[in-house]
Amino acid sequence: MSHITISFLRHGKVTSYTKDMPLSGDAQADIDAAVPRLRALGGGDARYIFLGTRTNRSRDTAEALRRAIDPAAPDVRAVWGLRNPDLYLAGSRVEMGSSAAFFASQSDVLEIEPDAVTAHPFFDGFITSSDRIGYWLRHDAPPGEAAADVARRLLHFARSFAGHSDKPLVVACVTHSPILRAMVVHGLGLDDPKEPDWLEAVNFRLEGEQLSFEFRGVTGIL
Repeated sequence: MSHITISFLRHGKVTSYTKDMPLSGDAQADIDAAVPRLRALGGGDARYIFLGTRTNRSRDTAEALRRAIDPAAPDVRAVWGLRNPDLYLAGSRVEMGSSAAFFASQSDVLEIEPDAVTAHPFFDGFITSSDRIGYWLRHDAPPGEAAADVARRLLHFARSFAGHSDKPLVVACVTHSPILRAMVVHGLGLDDPKEPDWLEAVNFRLEGEQLSFEFRGVTGIL
């Protein structure tokens, strides 16, 4: 029976979250360090596919991994299931960021000012928190997906690969820290790991319908 490995990785280093930033100039070292770890998941005989989100930092990280591990693999695909949590502001879905101006700039249903963003309790608390992702992770009613919703989404995403490869397959999924933290806490039942390192991964293995995981040396079956 062939096994399928789904590796959810945080994107490479960026200098800020004030907009859809590219990777920083020194991001390559973390990418290079992740390459042998991803290769080891394949065991030498697996094929690879590389997936990301619509953000620059995710796509560029996935493409760098693809070039290093298997340049003949299909081009990186931006897939909806790996996206950051869905948050809504004035009718628009907005990406998480570090400033009211960035949130306001994403509102394409109604034109709003940064002051209107900070007038909303969730967004004001998010922007001013010393751990923005932790603030969302613990929030009972964010204006969109809660952390448990995101974990459920990602587990369904992982299980959706069952039975769809007749030989070993590694699916490298470059995503974002809210996804990893939600999955660890609400999907695996572990303590909040805080912000993961760049390119740190939560790995799942599908053998038939059985889904197992590994994160920071902790393993289990779901």
